[in-house]
Amino acid sequence: MKKIYLIGIALMILLLFAWSPWITKSYAETKVENVFTSEWEGVMDGCGFNCNGCGITESSRTLFGYSVEIEYACGMLPADTPEYHRQDSIFVSCLGTIHGINHN
Repeated sequence: MKKIYLIGIALMILLLFAWSPWITKSYAETKVENVFTSEWEGVMDGCGFNCNGCGITESSRTLFGYSVEIEYACGMLPADTPEYHRQDSIFVSCLGTIHGINHN
């Protein structure tokens, strides 16, 4: 009987982490923006959101976190020219960690 009880508790905890209600849309977007900006801070020809149409373009809840889509421009190229823009999908896990930021 104790085994079934422990399995039930483990499944409830797993479902809670899969849903991760403590990771909100605004938290995920702010976290991605702050981490991305801090990763490129001080790099003269780095990447950033200082261009038309750049920034957070979409975000959605996924299993165990949030998926946040970003658009940005890099280097000393014309930042307002859309063909120089890059897009990435960043994952914010249920633990609040960020995965998928490129450093190239």
